[in-house]
Order: sequence, then structure tokens, then C-alpha cells
Amino acid sequence: MYQVRGCNSESSCFACFIKEKNPLVVVLIVVGAVFGLIMVLGIIAAIAIPAFVGYRTKAGNAMAQAEIKNACNSAAAILAEHPDKTITLDDFKKSGVNASPDVELSIADGSRDNLTIGAKHSKGNRVYVADKNCNIKEIQP
Repeated sequence: MYQVRGCNSESSCFACFIKEKNPLVVVLIVVGAVFGLIMVLGIIAAIAIPAFVGYRTKAGNAMAQAEIKNACNSAAAILAEHPDKTITLDDFKKSGVNASPDVELSIADGSRDNLTIGAKHSKGNRVYVADKNCNIKEIQP
């Protein structure tokens, strides 16, 4: 059996080889491990980042739906008390509906017979419209 100078049979042959013959092997192993780690992290990032963007879009859409439902319920309560009133965004604020700054609420028609409220989140990809019966529909932006 080949024996490296300074190593005895009790020590690891690989450790002795690295110690005596070629410290460059250690450098190559470390560089290879670091490169492999960077490659694995890149693959994980390539999978995770698009999924995160999709989740954020879904969350924005859900927030827009929740805001339009709150606004519609508030409008129904206001119109029940004041049937001849035309709803404005200020009426929502007065009744306690404080939409998120990222959600854009709009009122196309604030009358009792034709109430139409719209909502879209800045990070969402859908627009929601509620009618006088609080039926929420998704429309194409």
C-alpha cells in the first residue's frame, strides 16, 4: 500500500493526501461546494419569486373584493335611511368605510335604483363591480 510521508496507518489516507501532496484539492472542493450552493439557491429563487408575485396579486384581488363588499353594505345602510340620497365617496368615509390606500373605490352611479360601485387594488389584476343588491361581479380591466 502506498504511504504518504508523515502519515501512519491510523490516520485517514484522504486527510494525509490533502495535507502532504495537494492543498489545491481543498480549494477546488470548497469552490465547488460554494458554486453548487449558489446554483441550488438560484433554482429555489427561480421557483419561489414567481409564486410570491402570484400570491401577492391574489391577495390584492381579495382585498379589493372585501373593500367593495364593505362599501356596498355601507351604501345599502345609508340608502335605507335616506332613500333619495346619492352616495358619494365622502359618505363612505363618514360611515366608517376607510378603504386601504392601495384599493381604488369608485362610484359610477350613486342613486338608489342604479347603484354601481367599483374597486381595484393597485397590485391586483381584476376589477370588481357591485350593483344595488351587492352582487359583486368581476370585469375585465
